[in-house]
Amino acid sequence: MITLEKKKLTYEDINRLPEGSYEIIDGEIRHMAPSGFEHGKFEYKIASFLEKNLKDKGYISVGEVGILISKDPLRIRGADVVYISKKKVKEEPKGILEVPPDLIIEIISPNNTISEMEEKIEDYFSIGVPRVILVDPQTRKVFIHKKGSNEIKVAGFDQEIQFVDGVKSSIDSIING
Repeated sequence: MITLEKKKLTYEDINRLPEGSYEIIDGEIRHMAPSGFEHGKFEYKIASFLEKNLKDKGYISVGEVGILISKDPLRIRGADVVYISKKKVKEEPKGILEVPPDLIIEIISPNNTISEMEEKIEDYFSIGVPRVILVDPQTRKVFIHKKGSNEIKVAGFDQEIQFVDGVKSSIDSIING
């Protein structure tokens, strides 16, 4: 019997990564369950809102956008909604983001754990992302995390929150508007 050793992915593999829904944690693929319809709706509506309000200032993308956290060991996170300003990048990015976005929004799925989300936020902050917003459709709460602050602002879906660059709205207005 031959045992095949699992090959750890490295930064050199970044342009040859397989298609699929996964993150790479310390060189190993961590598969992610497909998101549901509601999750996709939240991504779409929030991204459309940001596009309407920030299109001249930067770029918005959705759908497990790959963000490089570290090259060695290779660590790539998939974010639901990403905004990156034109001040950081002059041209619209292609492929895995190697520049920290200005804003990341994660829609919490029923199968996400608190420790998973905390680890993700720590990864985002480690590369310089200044703001991470978690949207939880199950509890109808929004959790706003700022780099360098231990305080987490919690808001209901009916309360106005600031996303970035003075862009404000409630989640209810975005989803139902």
